[in-house]
Amino acid sequence: MLIRMITACRFLMVIPVIGCLILTAGVVVMGFARIITGGIEVIEKGDASAKAAKVMSLSVIETIDLFLIGAIAYIAAVGIYKLFIADPETRLKVPIRLTINSLKDLEDKIIGVIVAALAVAFLGHAAGGDTPDALLSYGGGIAAVVVALAFFMNYGQGKKES
Repeated sequence: MLIRMITACRFLMVIPVIGCLILTAGVVVMGFARIITGGIEVIEKGDASAKAAKVMSLSVIETIDLFLIGAIAYIAAVGIYKLFIADPETRLKVPIRLTINSLKDLEDKIIGVIVAALAVAFLGHAAGGDTPDALLSYGGGIAAVVVALAFFMNYGQGKKES
């Protein structure tokens, strides 16, 4: 009886899968809307000055950051589904880069996209014209997080199996 209940509880993980898919859709739609509204704004203003180009570059970087966040939510949805819900015999057709066989695989993939999102966020700050001191402390904070994540990936759960 207890074993059946524990086995059935894995289907509770459908809730975070659906939540992550909703987050993915919302973030992607928001990013697409930013592209459309930004394009319309550029056409309406017709401004091609250096200042307008810098503002547009910053907007592009922020939109890419949104898409990376959507990718994180999608990877989490696929990983949770594959790890907790899908039967081992069921083959979920995903790109080879999304092959997830363990919680460690899921963590590594999510951390990889998080590092990319942090890099894009730093690029956005750099393009935003922050003062050098502010940019240095912001970049230093991001660097500390990236080092901690790299340490966690390599040493956090023991040595990787060959």
